[in-house]
Amino acid sequence: MEDIIRARLMQPELQLIDENELEADREYLMQMYPARARLIMVMVEDACDRLEYEGSPMFAQFPDKEYMLGISRNIYNKISFEDDDNLRYMIEVMVCNEFYVRRNRYKRRRKFF
Repeated sequence: MEDIIRARLMQPELQLIDENELEADREYLMQMYPARARLIMVMVEDACDRLEYEGSPMFAQFPDKEYMLGISRNIYNKISFEDDDNLRYMIEVMVCNEFYVRRNRYKRRRKFF
């Protein structure tokens, strides 16, 4: 019996993850972000949208840290008029997380196509 269950779990078509469900869940949770974080997230998503193409640095096996920090710096410079390390760190984390989400989605899609 265990062999049958194990064999079924190994079938790729049974391992599909509903992307729409995951994205809806993510959007719901992001609505709980504080207002300023939601504004920053829009900017992070916009920057990452422009990087979503085949061969993008976002999808490199080991993304360049300086490149990611550059994206964070650009966003920080657009919204901050004072030196706020906590805000800068938060933006860096948001960029890293967005890269992570998009890289995983890219890998899942490539696996099946």
